[in-house]
Amino acid sequence: MLEAIRSRAQGIFAWVIVGLITIPFALWGINNYFREGGEALAASVNGEEITTREFRAAFQRYTQQLRFLMGEGFSEKMLDDPATKQRVLDGLIEQRLVLDAADELGLGMSDSELSKVIHNNEAFQDETGQFDFQRYESVLNSQGLTPAAYEARLRLSLLSEQLASTLQLSAFATQQEMEDIARLRHQEREIGYSIVPLSKFRDAIQISDEELRQYYEDHPDEFRTPEQVTVDYLRLTAESLTADIPVDEQTLRDLYEESKDQFGAPEQRRASHILIQVPQEGDEAARQAAREKADQALKRLQQGEPFEELAKEVSEDPGSAQQGGDLGFFGRGVMDPAFEEAVFSLEKVGDLSEPVLTKFGYHIIQLTGIQRGETPSFEEVREELAQKYRQQLAEEHFYEQAEILDNLTYENPFTLEVAAEALELPIKTSKPFSQRGGSGIGANPKVVTAAFSEEVLQEEMNSRTLELGPNDLVVLRVKKHFPADIEPFEQAREKIQETLTLERAKAKAQERGDALVERLQQGESPETVFAGEETWNEKKFYGRRSEDIPREVLNMAYGLPHPQSESPVFAGQPLGAGDYAVVGLYTVKDGDLNQLDEKARQSLAQEMEQMHGQVAYQGFIDELRAEAEIKIYRDNL
Repeated sequence: MLEAIRSRAQGIFAWVIVGLITIPFALWGINNYFREGGEALAASVNGEEITTREFRAAFQRYTQQLRFLMGEGFSEKMLDDPATKQRVLDGLIEQRLVLDAADELGLGMSDSELSKVIHNNEAFQDETGQFDFQRYESVLNSQGLTPAAYEARLRLSLLSEQLASTLQLSAFATQQEMEDIARLRHQEREIGYSIVPLSKFRDAIQISDEELRQYYEDHPDEFRTPEQVTVDYLRLTAESLTADIPVDEQTLRDLYEESKDQFGAPEQRRASHILIQVPQEGDEAARQAAREKADQALKRLQQGEPFEELAKEVSEDPGSAQQGGDLGFFGRGVMDPAFEEAVFSLEKVGDLSEPVLTKFGYHIIQLTGIQRGETPSFEEVREELAQKYRQQLAEEHFYEQAEILDNLTYENPFTLEVAAEALELPIKTSKPFSQRGGSGIGANPKVVTAAFSEEVLQEEMNSRTLELGPNDLVVLRVKKHFPADIEPFEQAREKIQETLTLERAKAKAQERGDALVERLQQGESPETVFAGEETWNEKKFYGRRSEDIPREVLNMAYGLPHPQSESPVFAGQPLGAGDYAVVGLYTVKDGDLNQLDEKARQSLAQEMEQMHGQVAYQGFIDELRAEAEIKIYRDNL
């Protein structure tokens, strides 16, 4: 398959390099690729090692993403699953496979293309739409990323898109597929329905005390409380030390003078280029031929031909040729050194360079814009300086206090008070939590593991110093232990009352709904059947995405068989909240591809081609995985 992809890739990604392969490992976050003596492995892919440190970092990123997406609904229990760990490891394995495939195909992402993607991201732009490096750093910091790590991950993401795009070139939707999808996607169904509400029966349900007690005795597991603990703990963070650090004005001014160049927005330049490639395996003759072609292009520019039009005609960089060679604004340290030097040596907008040789080939560069760097005043950056100064001193102080914390809690294993007094830290107490976790500090798996360890729980000693995150340490000891037990009946009464009431109300709603459906199926009209308390929603056509009908009812109707005669199909079904739906399906009207406008047809074709491309990409990854030598060390996960 690689050979087939390679043939399709020729001329498509011409001005891309295997930058992802050759960037320093430290930028990609795999600086531990070369193992330090004896570091455990999570897996290996064709002999390339994935360390447990990499796996833990990836798992932590996954945890943070899940926590962000789920909000208050997040629980550490979601992570306590071998399948979750395998999913994270599979992602790392796929990264290795993609990198190897890219290496063999000669694909990659150039620095200029990467820079353009970053600069065009609105999240990193100021109010005027210009790239703001300080905002860029701030956004990444909020996600726990450095620019280097983010850019490396972005490279990998874009590289995966390149592979998927290459595969998608051969993906197309046939006319028959289009007609079949249109028939189903744009199908409409004529539906009538009624909802039998649970609330109609709930208030009439009476549960005796005897029934409550019988349920309690018959279902002891429902009222079993797990073993729990509360812990006292000391927590030391660098952040908590920051506010106590005084800063005098002269210190800040000295820092400003020493580092004001770092605060200034660096000069950025905008350039367009025409690239004439030099074959990687080319000899001197090939290089000379490329140079002559570049000289000819420069001559045409000097004779007055528009740069943009000539770039579209002769440039061999598909990433920028159709934009007239435009590379957007960029600063130093982004482009190839020779390319960068040429751009920043041009004096004024409109100037042209001589042909510049880089590893991509010969470039003719036109300077199209200059954004001068500006240094902010001391007053503008004073608070930022103060914050950085405090952070630096806080981190230094943190490491000193961390050593004291570790020593004193170890030397005094049956109390936290000695360390608390020495470090002036408050002893805090958690809420109860079980071995499945809890809230607050009890949600952290390291805390849970330590609290229920034999040393801490049985021997009543302090835990070792736990690192919850960067510059965030905790030492704990069990304050109170709650053995597993059965909740007393009086505490469980209200819950049992609710359970039985809901159960019986659902049964009443279903009984009523089933009776209504039976009458409809026997030939009575909805007008007759629903002449009493319930309301019948008259039949009308609904599409698959209609919003003026309950989603569960719509899904139910689209799951019913087509009417075989003029008689409608009636059915009933309990809904998620306990209500009961009675649904009638009268007519099914299939969608017609010929009735769609051109925009809808194009959208459908594009969607199907993307779907085929995704299937092809996943098949490609599966094939790579099947052919690779992969070892997984599950005991180390």
